[in-house]
Amino acid sequence: MALVGVTMERPLDSVLDLQKALNELQRADERLHGIPEWMQELHEQHTARKEEIDALEASVEEAASERRLAEGEAQAAQEKLKTYQEQISSVRNQREYGALLQEMDTIKDTIKTLEEQALTALERQEESQTSLGELKEGFQELDERYKAELEKWEAEKPEVAEQVEELKGRIAVLRERIPPSSLSLFERVLERHGGQALAEVRTIERAGRGQQIYSCGTCNYRVRPQAVVEISNSGSIVFCDSCKRILYLDEATG
Repeated sequence: MALVGVTMERPLDSVLDLQKALNELQRADERLHGIPEWMQELHEQHTARKEEIDALEASVEEAASERRLAEGEAQAAQEKLKTYQEQISSVRNQREYGALLQEMDTIKDTIKTLEEQALTALERQEESQTSLGELKEGFQELDERYKAELEKWEAEKPEVAEQVEELKGRIAVLRERIPPSSLSLFERVLERHGGQALAEVRTIERAGRGQQIYSCGTCNYRVRPQAVVEISNSGSIVFCDSCKRILYLDEATG
């Protein structure tokens, strides 16, 4: 077990306060830059419906683009066929005539295929356009409700922003209260464990009498009774021997 000795009275209290303030700051920051719980469901509904509309709009544009491309290629093929038809009168022998007819047949097949592609794309475009209109009509009420709630949330943001700034100031003061060596250790543990440097000491239930058994509330590793005494009596900063988080006691355990 690693024990860091510090000179200030009950150093663990400042570490606990700092962790609590950091947790509050994270929650406030998430509220400020995210979506509050009271409008989360509405936000998800609005986002899902908007994604459906965006997908249908993309489908309409894709079908329209395919139709325009097919129609353009069909028009070019028609011009080419017209040129071949004008050349019939100038062929000099049966072989040239047969070759020209074969080219014309190939162009006609191409035109037919392109026209079918253009028609299919048009049908898909119209179908998507119809679905899009229906979806937008149903989306209007949801969108208006969402905008109203969003406006309400925007009105609350300044208060949350003020809370964030207050927490940042409190955190700065708390950091000053912790000796640099202990603060450095705390911040390393904080970074290693995703913003949660503390672990509660829990009591393991035992049948009958005997020495009380304690464990780390995060990793369940056994905590020695002497460590609990040090934490309880002097507020020492003591680390779990396994996960290396800073151990603390709740009021019942302490």
